[in-house]
Amino acid sequence: MTKRLNLKDEGILLLLALPGLVGLLVFYVAPFLLSFYYTLIDNNITKNFVGLQNYIELFTGGAFALGLKNTGIFMAICVPLNMALPLGMALLLHKAGKLKGLFALIFLLPLVIPSGSVAHFWKSVFGINGLINGAFFPASPVNWLDTELSRTLITLVFIWKSAGFNMILFLAGLKAIPKEYYECADVEGAGAISKFFRITLVYIAPTAFLVFIMSIINSFKSFKEIYLICGAYPHQSIYMLQHYMNNQFAAINYQKLSSAAYVLSVFIIVLVIIIYRLQNKHAESLR
Repeated sequence: MTKRLNLKDEGILLLLALPGLVGLLVFYVAPFLLSFYYTLIDNNITKNFVGLQNYIELFTGGAFALGLKNTGIFMAICVPLNMALPLGMALLLHKAGKLKGLFALIFLLPLVIPSGSVAHFWKSVFGINGLINGAFFPASPVNWLDTELSRTLITLVFIWKSAGFNMILFLAGLKAIPKEYYECADVEGAGAISKFFRITLVYIAPTAFLVFIMSIINSFKSFKEIYLICGAYPHQSIYMLQHYMNNQFAAINYQKLSSAAYVLSVFIIVLVIIIYRLQNKHAESLR
């Protein structure tokens, strides 16, 4: 039976959480709410009220639309891959026995490598003075990071750095599935494919929802590597929303920056609500 907290215990917990809550309000929530003011004015000097004009210009301008399209394409490619590949790796490691810990450690190593080192490595391989050009195109070097191939390279960097963490999450989800389910399926004569779809995928769904959310978050966080590798104005195929927002900040255009931040926040909130509703429906179907 769960013991309920009394008012004194709740007060102590609230007091302990107060510094973190104050920091969250002061450094995140308050600036985000105050920035809404900038979305309604024309510039920082005249400060004339323009209503939704900044939002309209976002979607009619080319840079924001390009960043929105590329971000959507990048997520559509990376998120499924960042779920399917780690799940396959987890299924293999789940049966690896004594070597499971060693392989898990190897796959987690990219998480502790600094972003600067990651960027330097990929630039030294695919840059105009990189290893690829030195080995195969010494006479006419190609800046591969400024071609259509750059999207593939950035996808590889993202998968390489994020797959290990998602694999660990899937491993934890696989361990939580009772072995009795598989034993009963063996008695009934079910094959490996049938057990995967009827048992593994069904009961690993809560973990998959978590990995899905983490993959979306990490796809936005991958801007750091993209920026370090390709700069503020990369090839148009990998010009992301974060590039647009970073460049607007550098240009002190807080109106467009704030408007883009609110559009992006609304998109993320709606996506998370949809994901959690789907998760709740799935959880209810298992009861």
